[in-house]
Amino acid sequence: MVRLLNWLAGHKSILLTGGGNHPYKVTCIHNGKSYPIPAGHSTMNKNIVKHFMEWLVENDICTKQEFDDHI
Repeated sequence: MVRLLNWLAGHKSILLTGGGNHPYKVTCIHNGKSYPIPAGHSTMNKNIVKHFMEWLVENDICTKQEFDDHI
């Protein structure tokens, strides 16, 4: 997940911040929708990663292929 977050940190369509109870919050600058990333877990559940990928694709931040390349 760290590799993915490093890639997203340089992405022009999102803002990556720390916030709330979650260490990271990804916000789409086009529509203002945000997604909290529960990075406090010792291991990332595959369902969390899948849901995050779907959110990125839904908000036109990246394609599924780009996401898979950066995991």
